[in-house]
Amino acid sequence: MGLDIYLYTNDEQQSNDAYEKASEEYWQVWSDKPDSPEKTAAKPKYQSSVDVPSKKYPDHLFNRRYLRSSYNEGGFNRAVPDMVGKNHDLYWIFEPVIGSNPEPYHTVLTNPTALERVKQRALNVAQDIRDSDPLRTTTADCMLGQREHQWQQLPTEDEVLAWYREEQKRERNQLSDGGYTTAKGTIFGFGKGIEILAATLGRNSLGAILPGLNQSTAVLVYRMDEETKQSYIQSAEIVAEFCDEASELIRKDGSAHMHWSG
Repeated sequence: MGLDIYLYTNDEQQSNDAYEKASEEYWQVWSDKPDSPEKTAAKPKYQSSVDVPSKKYPDHLFNRRYLRSSYNEGGFNRAVPDMVGKNHDLYWIFEPVIGSNPEPYHTVLTNPTALERVKQRALNVAQDIRDSDPLRTTTADCMLGQREHQWQQLPTEDEVLAWYREEQKRERNQLSDGGYTTAKGTIFGFGKGIEILAATLGRNSLGAILPGLNQSTAVLVYRMDEETKQSYIQSAEIVAEFCDEASELIRKDGSAHMHWSG
């Protein structure tokens, strides 16, 4: 799950408008006459957005017609504001074309000048990340909170160390720096892990959603590794390429279409 941003050409948008109209007509007939035979006329096909790789980073998840921010703590919209100390997420970057709309499902792009402002914001964010000390916070929650903790009682330090070693053995065929959370706790990786700089007590991350789980938990301050930091810099730079792509489509067809979903 996450936020997905797509860029469509005029032809793709017109094809999808025809598809939506035909679908609505079909389901209206079915609703009015559920026993009627299915229409035999061929319906237009839905046209997916075409991926156009970044010129600078062709293997990156982001490309010139697709951007993404997952909802977990690694998503662009969560990680970048932490690193730069400002709420400069994708919504802020695209504000010159979407305004304050919290759900800009479909935006018709016709103004290259506004896209230049978006591009400059993206490049500024890339530089902010580059200049930042990439600090983040994370919690040491177990998956369902203390109430559902699988330990029979709070473990000793020796028991915690033994648990980590058990996880190492269980994952020995896929050792990596990737982490995961279980009902006993969070694993930050079996390689270099993360660089923890500080720890304190804070609110369980599920407390805001489920008041019954509003309990204290360890909150860790850590520094993101350089490779991951570079990936976010690349993401911001590809947002600038996304703007260039949209401007090219506007010059060619008069407009382009941006869709947000999530």
